[in-house]
Amino acid sequence: MSPPPLWLTLQPQEDYTQILLSQSGAGTLLKARLAPEPMHPGALAKLLESLADWHGRPLFAVLDADAEQVRRSPERWARMMGEAAQSPSITVEWSAPVRGKLWKERFFTLGDFTSARRLLTHAATGQR
Repeated sequence: MSPPPLWLTLQPQEDYTQILLSQSGAGTLLKARLAPEPMHPGALAKLLESLADWHGRPLFAVLDADAEQVRRSPERWARMMGEAAQSPSITVEWSAPVRGKLWKERFFTLGDFTSARRLLTHAATGQR
């Protein structure tokens, strides 16, 4: 049986890029604020591969595709994330967080699922 993967989020901001590394069951392993963009073209790929190698686990990296920095230069982020995905132990996803209220049909309003969401979050990432 293979070890559970690591989960890494990349959230580019104006002044920094925030990363959060988590592992199922263990929770947060690393929180960091790095320069807004890497200075070396292959730095992101090296960072992600090093984290996967350090822990000896596959790594799933999720980039905030809706971040202004990513929307400003999507080609650059696509190239950097593509380089990272060349490693067999790295999987890259682009995702945009849901902003605002979601439309709900009355039929699907079944009550409060707060505890279920917390349980799922903890099971998947170890976060509370």
